[in-house]
Amino acid sequence: MGDGEPASGSSRPRRRGLSVLQPPLLGGLLGGSAVGMAESLLLLGASFGTRDYSGMIYAILLYGGVGLALGVALGLLALCLTVLVGEAPEEARSWTLAFLGVACPLGYLVAHDILNRNLYDSAGLPSDVQSMLMGSVLVFALCFYALSRNALKKTFFSFMLLPLGTGSVFGGILLFALMMAFGNMLDNRASQDVVPRPVAAELERRPNILLVVVDSLRADALAAYGRPGVVTPRLDGLAATSVVYDEAIAASPKTRSSFASLLTSTVPCRHGATGEVDVLRDELDTLAEVLQRHGYTTGALVNSLELTASYNFDQGYDTFRFLRPEYPLRASESSVRLTLYGMVRAGLERYVLTKPRVERFYRDAAAVTDQALSWLRVHGRERWFLVVHYMDPHEPYRAHGTKEALISRLAEPNPASDQADRLRAAYDSEVTHMDRHFGRLLDYLAEHDLDDETAVVFTADHGEQFGDHGGFWHGSGLYDEQLRVPLIVRYPRASNGGGVRVRDQVRLIDVAPTVAELAGAPRGAGWQGFSLRREYALRQPKDRLAFAQTDEGARHLLAVRGHDWKLIREVSDGASEQGAARDQLFFLRTDPLEEVDLSSDPSATWAFDRRRRDLASLRLGACGVSESPGEKQQPISQGECNALRALGFGEVAATRCPVH
Repeated sequence: MGDGEPASGSSRPRRRGLSVLQPPLLGGLLGGSAVGMAESLLLLGASFGTRDYSGMIYAILLYGGVGLALGVALGLLALCLTVLVGEAPEEARSWTLAFLGVACPLGYLVAHDILNRNLYDSAGLPSDVQSMLMGSVLVFALCFYALSRNALKKTFFSFMLLPLGTGSVFGGILLFALMMAFGNMLDNRASQDVVPRPVAAELERRPNILLVVVDSLRADALAAYGRPGVVTPRLDGLAATSVVYDEAIAASPKTRSSFASLLTSTVPCRHGATGEVDVLRDELDTLAEVLQRHGYTTGALVNSLELTASYNFDQGYDTFRFLRPEYPLRASESSVRLTLYGMVRAGLERYVLTKPRVERFYRDAAAVTDQALSWLRVHGRERWFLVVHYMDPHEPYRAHGTKEALISRLAEPNPASDQADRLRAAYDSEVTHMDRHFGRLLDYLAEHDLDDETAVVFTADHGEQFGDHGGFWHGSGLYDEQLRVPLIVRYPRASNGGGVRVRDQVRLIDVAPTVAELAGAPRGAGWQGFSLRREYALRQPKDRLAFAQTDEGARHLLAVRGHDWKLIREVSDGASEQGAARDQLFFLRTDPLEEVDLSSDPSATWAFDRRRRDLASLRLGACGVSESPGEKQQPISQGECNALRALGFGEVAATRCPVH
């Protein structure tokens, strides 16, 4: 008995220590899980058509794990205080404080990140918004503390103080997430591909369509557009047998917005897929939908999170594949956007995964081509439309054949101007790498006798800066280094000849109508572009204006570009366009690099006024907005209607102009 007494006495401190540690640990676990569940549901709610619900499970485990770790730390703190004061804290209070100690900081971080991304384009929250957010968190904490502490002491919810109680709630949340993810996986199991089908009789004389879009490829990056030294033999060969459009203009310097314009033949203000949470609306008619209705087998291989089913870019495709990168910690399409994952990933990239690999950011050209060839082996004998999205040469840049590290925007957000040549050399190497693997795709068409019956459209979503106008990367401006892209079209059966250069300005919104005409399909509803074949054959006027826009935080940029004159307008939040707009005017024939602003030059007043009128007409007709953001929409006059028709927006004029 004497031997047993010390054991009994020593067990009491252990039990006491466990009772002190247990409530903070349980409260932290549930606090983290609750924030993770809330963010994942919020992201899924904004993800229009995602097939990936695994982010719910990932969020619960990630945030719950962090909450558990913080709960252990809070429990150890409580244990130290118990030793110092000689009295254990009340269990209900300890659980509640741990829950709030985890949920409030994590909730603030998540809310701050979402608001900053979605409303302020990652430019930072204003101080008054931050104050309101902190005040909201404080009010929540006070209310929750008052309710939770009493509930845990006096009601049925006291079971939460036991491991079985909190564990059951955590398990229930996790089970719900598992059921959602598994059920969604079963619903979409059969949507990955379709059974090959014969070519319809009405499509036998129509071509296959291969649309290749390269991310961040500026026009002057190719030898076919005058770039000296870059090695692109396959693209050079394609250009020699194709129609090369010298001045093809994108509608946005951002991937999601530009792709949406390319696929729906609408400018950004019309399709609306411009912000962080904006999706490609269902009512828009995409090129894939038009061709699918016409009998084509449609496929897309996208290589960016911006273009996934989460943003409804899978409209109209029989096969739609997101070529997911090798995200650290096995994250997926839905979990990679979690705030806490972003922080963990940044830490891993900086301190643990110190040897960057491009596969953690995107699938390189070799893997993309492999996927395209795999799809063609199944569907190559059908009448098909395939979109292939190459991310090379998007950053991070990789100098192939060297041991140089990747050059990324994350590591070098603001490179010095003297680094432009180093970045451009790596970028050129990426272009050569992409060219090599794009050539494999062309070889397959030739080897399987698909050359003569396939139209190849090669273009890019936007360009890239290398110190031009003082900037790097893309998305922040509307100068030509970000908007002018290559457009090379090899028409089937050499119907348009080869080696033809078109000097007229064209727009990426003209690609969809051109492809639809080649396929013999009707135009999509609401399309704003026109067929380059039809307009070229009819010798329409050269000066078809291009409209572009982008947002960067509180800055809103608009541009209207013709073959000669280009106007860029910048407006900040809270300012009327007419009162506080900053306009720039460039004469592109003598100033292709846009270095001389002529907006205040008296000799260019006539051109300045003309382009401002053009911008007003385009915004009114193509976007449905007036110059003043708060001004009520007014009827369009006959003169403005005539201007819209002259600018290439005849269908818009037909729907909004008075009938006489």
